[in-house]
Amino acid sequence: MCQGEARGRMEPVPVRNRDIILLSRVLYTMQDVSATEQKRMWQQDRLWNITQKITGMPGGHGEPKGLDASFAAIGEIEEKYESECAEYVAELQEAERLLNAIPSRTMRTFVTMRYLLDMSRKEIMARLNLGRRRYDAMCRDVEQAEDMAHVDWKERFVLVNQILQNY
Repeated sequence: MCQGEARGRMEPVPVRNRDIILLSRVLYTMQDVSATEQKRMWQQDRLWNITQKITGMPGGHGEPKGLDASFAAIGEIEEKYESECAEYVAELQEAERLLNAIPSRTMRTFVTMRYLLDMSRKEIMARLNLGRRRYDAMCRDVEQAEDMAHVDWKERFVLVNQILQNY
């Protein structure tokens, strides 16, 4: 069993591989962008629905009201959205670079499912047709390496010709 999966508890997983942290951040950054998009849509909808209750005259104790408040709020949300999107794109590009450097297609898929998409052990094992020992070995190999470049990528099957060429 990979660390942190014991009995359904959410515990910090001590790993040596510094690239795992970056891959796990991508999902949470995406969720932040999604939450901001929802706020943005709500605020845009609010702008459409403001009616004759707008107090367009100045003098409301210095606080923006009605349409002015809506425009101020949408401006702040747009700025936040742009910065979150830029951060998300940067993290995605770094994650893509890390994943594309993994030579093994099986391990690239495993790393994507486990550390980027945060899929459950059971679902990964079913989709990749892995046994418990193979899954645990893959977790251990990835988590205990210094980074993705230092992981010993072990393929499940190797062609006989490739084995003979290596000797």
